[in-house]
Amino acid sequence: MTMSAAEVARDFLAVVWDGAPPDDETLGRALDRLLAASHDVPDKSPGELELDPPPIDGAALYREAARRFPDYGRYPLVDPLAEIEDATLMLADAIDDLVDITRDLREVIWCDAHLGPDDGAWQFRMLSSHWARHARWLSVYLHTRQFG
Repeated sequence: MTMSAAEVARDFLAVVWDGAPPDDETLGRALDRLLAASHDVPDKSPGELELDPPPIDGAALYREAARRFPDYGRYPLVDPLAEIEDATLMLADAIDDLVDITRDLREVIWCDAHLGPDDGAWQFRMLSSHWARHARWLSVYLHTRQFG
């Protein structure tokens, strides 16, 4: 049974934000489920009504995530598309990853609730180039924390 984009988003956000903070394995599994389910979210077009979701206070969300996941931090990352001789080490941030995924998925839920499931699916797909990259990087970070 295919889940709506909002259901996929809610399931992931429940793991991250409801109850006790998840351990690395639980969060890694939730990321895997989110990424796998994203392949089954229908490719829809948005409706005619155009409304913007309310702004999310990114700084406040970052502080909340940092309190919830105090052991998470920055980690090294290299652009996999860079030429080997041009590869530059970058720093990513696991808290920022969680914040970016959360912001995007909350927008999906808002669009679904206020504009309808087609708009939610469209927003999910449109934002996936952003949230999915963060999800994949965070997944590698969590895997490395677990297994070295």
